[in-house]
Amino acid sequence: MPRYFFDIVDGQDLPDPEGSVHSDLAAARIEAIRYSAEVLKEMPERFWECERWVMTVSDARRSPLFTLHFHAEMAG
Repeated sequence: MPRYFFDIVDGQDLPDPEGSVHSDLAAARIEAIRYSAEVLKEMPERFWECERWVMTVSDARRSPLFTLHFHAEMAG
């Protein structure tokens, strides 16, 4: 099974040093959403304090496959 890396940038670079194995790209896409939700749930104040929150998912060669962008704005 292929290995995928889930790297986060939220004002700091938070690389995924080990990655994780998933059956295919569709499974990695589901894991990206699950993992993003887990991280955001654990550190909500950090999300509001950063300029951007981005997760880039890469393959075993560290070639980017897709990116998730989370963005929030205060009204007014």
